[in-house]
Amino acid sequence: MAARLRPLRGTDAMPSTTNDIAPRAVLVTGAAGLIGVPVVRVLRARGFRVVAVDDGSAGTLHRLDEFADCAEVQRHVLDIRQRSELVQLMAAEHPWAVVHLAAQHFIPACDSAPAETLAINVLGTQHVLDACAVHPPQRLVFTSTADVYAASESPHHEDDPVGPQGVYGWSKLFGERLLQDQAHRLGHCTAVIARLFNVYGPGDPHPHLLPEVLQQARHGQTLDLGDLNAARDFVYVDDVAEALLALLRTPCAGVFNIGAGVPVAGRELVELVGSLTGRHLETRVDPDRLRHRSRPVSCANPERLRQIVPWWPHTPLREGIRRTIAADLLARVDESEGKAS
Repeated sequence: MAARLRPLRGTDAMPSTTNDIAPRAVLVTGAAGLIGVPVVRVLRARGFRVVAVDDGSAGTLHRLDEFADCAEVQRHVLDIRQRSELVQLMAAEHPWAVVHLAAQHFIPACDSAPAETLAINVLGTQHVLDACAVHPPQRLVFTSTADVYAASESPHHEDDPVGPQGVYGWSKLFGERLLQDQAHRLGHCTAVIARLFNVYGPGDPHPHLLPEVLQQARHGQTLDLGDLNAARDFVYVDDVAEALLALLRTPCAGVFNIGAGVPVAGRELVELVGSLTGRHLETRVDPDRLRHRSRPVSCANPERLRQIVPWWPHTPLREGIRRTIAADLLARVDESEGKAS
């Protein structure tokens, strides 16, 4: 799907933050996940009603408890592999927009369970499209991944060749193709594909690099990790949520990279954590943590996104890690107090 960008003028360049469309509902799949909860927050801050959908498989449904007293957030435990239930929910809510986040995305889990990954990421996405075809929203944002690109040491442009290296990247590329092939079923819906790079922040339930570093650092100064020479484009989750909202509200369809545009080696990230915690962290390579396939560099060219979100990105890596460390500490204090009571 080629991006159909038009010159941006006035308020088009930065979507309004007023409640001009407050009555409208947005259905969010994967709403209890790392990105889902911040997306629900920014939608509520802009006055949207939210239909929050999550199957609970990641053990994060409790993260939606912060909205328990909010009548404008409806929580539904629903697996997107259940087509009829999803279609029924769309019929009942008839949302103005859909943000499709739900996916199996932790790469080691994807590689160990490829059939389940395809069932969630491909068949589940087809079910979302089926539901949207029956009750078309005006906007649809599908979150894809940087892993759809062919490996390159240069920053990726949206029009670069694709060439996934594993089942996760292939499943997301297949999801993109399904959306592109079936756009005619969605009426006048404006569809956006957001290719996410390495999203980090508080609440990640999976042992990606940063949460794994923080978890191991709590128990010692020597960390057993994988390839720390690989460079990734880390982007803070709250910035991602704001960008997805901006893409939801833009009249532009197409593909957008969601990355900061700065490659950071894993070793540098460990050093940042050590600097922020006042500790010298040693590392050693754990062969069991080395991935069968890995890209030396993965980095975005975010210029197309900046046409929609001129401030992008807002949060420097050091500040984002500091917030993540603070949230991790607060979560452990709350957990300890809960056990004590």
